[in-house]
Amino acid sequence: MNEFSQAAKPSPFGLWNETATPRPSFPELQEDFTAETAIVGGGFCGLSAALHLAESGTQPILLEAEEPGFGASGRNGGQVIAGLKLDPGEMIAKFGRERGEALHRFGAGTADLVFSLIERFQIQCEAHRDGWIQAAYAPKVLSAIERRAGELMARGENVELLDEAGMAKLTGTEFYPGGMLDRRSGMVQPFSYARGLARAAAASGAVLFGNSRVKRLVRENSHWRLETAKGSVTAKEVLLATNAYLGDLHPGLRTAMIPVASYQLATDPLPPELDRTILPSRLPVSDLMQLGVYFRRDDEGRFIIGGRGSFTERERPDLFDRIRHHARKLFPALRAIDFPIRWGGKLALTFDHLPRLVTLERGLHAAYGCNGRGVALQTLMGKLAAEQMRGVRHDDLPIASLPPARYPFYSLRLPAMILISNLRSLRRIFARD
Repeated sequence: MNEFSQAAKPSPFGLWNETATPRPSFPELQEDFTAETAIVGGGFCGLSAALHLAESGTQPILLEAEEPGFGASGRNGGQVIAGLKLDPGEMIAKFGRERGEALHRFGAGTADLVFSLIERFQIQCEAHRDGWIQAAYAPKVLSAIERRAGELMARGENVELLDEAGMAKLTGTEFYPGGMLDRRSGMVQPFSYARGLARAAAASGAVLFGNSRVKRLVRENSHWRLETAKGSVTAKEVLLATNAYLGDLHPGLRTAMIPVASYQLATDPLPPELDRTILPSRLPVSDLMQLGVYFRRDDEGRFIIGGRGSFTERERPDLFDRIRHHARKLFPALRAIDFPIRWGGKLALTFDHLPRLVTLERGLHAAYGCNGRGVALQTLMGKLAAEQMRGVRHDDLPIASLPPARYPFYSLRLPAMILISNLRSLRRIFARD
């Protein structure tokens, strides 16, 4: 029996549940309601949409299957990363200069909204905006990061390149030949942030229900009826904000995204002698190694590391082991330290690495596909969705005018993704050499 199966697992949220601010209480839906707008899903996107709709004078009803933050919003790494997966040049090549630059500006502003909401509503969530490091594990990767940083700096973004010595000083490991420091970004305790958004939305006039899973979605004349086990909501405008936790609620999204698990491990607070040497800057770090590794420290000094989990619903203990092994490769001193807490959640990948805000049918909208950058991106996607539900058009913003994403050969997605992952692993091994 390994250390993970021996470790206490108080909830699916792992560490974040243990250290989050107190849980707000929202009742289960047990009546039939009529509203102008309704939201399915109480993660960052749904809560942000509810907040911004309420502040605009609309009283939305939000239905969450469990509790606010239950899905990926309460289980992710808490890295608040500005920008999208695509570089500005890639977005311009794909959409043209005007729309590509508009998409870049949208992505660049995602972290701004997160930290402004935290300040405005005094959300207690261990928020820090000192930066985020994108690390290069090999010289070939560093070349791509240098190009990205150059494009961002040319647009006035607050980023800088780090050489090997700079990386070692900030991270405490000599594993990386260089990287990029993005001062626009930061980190939060994600479950506390979700709970803070829920409180802010409720205080602003939104009506939130927990333990109210939507079992059926049906069209009734010009409205939509959302049915739960004990009640229903009929609304003119509906937002599906469940991301990778959608299930089979609407067939239009069945092939739009790939749910992928992300696993995380955490130590207890590190002893003083390691506190000064393992990630001494306390800046969150991401790299694109075999497991898509990301790591950070929390306010109590724990070391937290995550990476790609299983492509299926089945838990893969061996992948937890590989993440732990990588942590000890980066920081050999961690070989004497246990990782007693583990947890995981699902994120949604789109084929082109771009999120979507789509209208599936008249009055039925969906926001999804943040590809691992959900804390910042989903918050702004929620604001965008709220505007769209109020009739505001965003014709210059590609993610709000593209059709629903589609994975080609969807039935072959799992073997294809496993093959691609293995090929990428081999390329990264050779790149490192």
